Amino acid sequence: MGLGSLSGCVGTFGTESGEPVRFGAMLPVSGSLEQVGTHGKRAAEQAVEDINRAGGVLGRPVELTTVDTEGSASVATDGYASLADAGVVGFVGGLVSDVSLALAPKAADDAVMEMSPASTNPRLSDAGRADGRKFFGRTVPSDSLQATAMAKILDAPQYVDADRVAVLTVEGAFGSDLGTALGDQLDAAVVTEVSYDPSADGFGGVVDEVFADSPDAVGFVSVPGQEGGVLDAYGASDYEAPWVFSAGLFDGEIPPHYEGFYSASLSSVRTDGYFHLTQRLSDIAPLQPYAANAYDALFLMATAAEYAGEATGPAIADALQAVSGGTGHTVSVGEFDRVRTLVDAGRELNYQGASSGVDLTEALEPLSSYLVERVHNGSVEQVELLQRQFFESGGGR
Repeated sequence: MGLGSLSGCVGTFGTESGEPVRFGAMLPVSGSLEQVGTHGKRAAEQAVEDINRAGGVLGRPVELTTVDTEGSASVATDGYASLADAGVVGFVGGLVSDVSLALAPKAADDAVMEMSPASTNPRLSDAGRADGRKFFGRTVPSDSLQATAMAKILDAPQYVDADRVAVLTVEGAFGSDLGTALGDQLDAAVVTEVSYDPSADGFGGVVDEVFADSPDAVGFVSVPGQEGGVLDAYGASDYEAPWVFSAGLFDGEIPPHYEGFYSASLSSVRTDGYFHLTQRLSDIAPLQPYAANAYDALFLMATAAEYAGEATGPAIADALQAVSGGTGHTVSVGEFDRVRTLVDAGRELNYQGASSGVDLTEALEPLSSYLVERVHNGSVEQVELLQRQFFESGGGR
């Protein structure tokens, strides 16, 4: 387990307290998700730098301590104890759903706010509740939305129009629960359900199992960095069928065997905040998935503390929904000085983030638009935008 600390010292802080406001980041900065986790860490550090440049939270400097979860729930649980002992009021994480599911009850018991930039498991909509508050939030929507979007692609006549679907999922709570939600949403018959270990030595047997009952399409649930072996094995096989990916798997060069594949991904319409963030992090461009969400998670918690006038987990939990949406005055990436000015003037806030508008529901999670994307002639093309109204209506069902 790795642990590191960052304390920005570039602003002018108030004199009422020299005690820093302590936040944490619990992300995998080693292992198969190292690059995704490292970019998330850098984004959270950038949020701290931006906040401290504006004078900190309630005139106090923000300090960030990072714990390397290695993508493991057990490692994360051990690491969380060190953050709790350090007196953090909130933390960015976990990245994978298994970690967030393990940490949510502990954070709630300790009245520490947990904001995940990437955990999408539907069970997290009710996680982290204690004393009438919800201490788990996220800056990505629930997988219940992604399952609805993937099912539309697999079922719709203008897309895959499948009758028989194999569902292939990465091992763990994320894959299992999204795969179950996808099966529940499909009109097509699920003929095979297969899970795979991304650390296995080979994946030819997995692909054989997927196609054992002759599906005419594959619904594939994985995470960036853990999907390559399976898809390479498919490319080397004689099987042929369209695949529908979960979010984040169309990244970088597109192999020839992806032709005709689809993805249900969060809308890639870039906000002004996203461009401001990429300018700040130009040395690691292009940003990995969920880096922008990590920035938003930290910045939102700090904004909620400033708005509440109290840097505690319960105060942040109570204020998050208020500062994330509605009709308040817009604040965005790098604008913590504007946050303070508006709060001092008694104004309401509406944070427009790097990842999206981040308008949080009562479950402290956003409802977002999804893109239907397809590989055509070696390039990824956008073919339909599913607006939030599509999901509010039950996906057209």
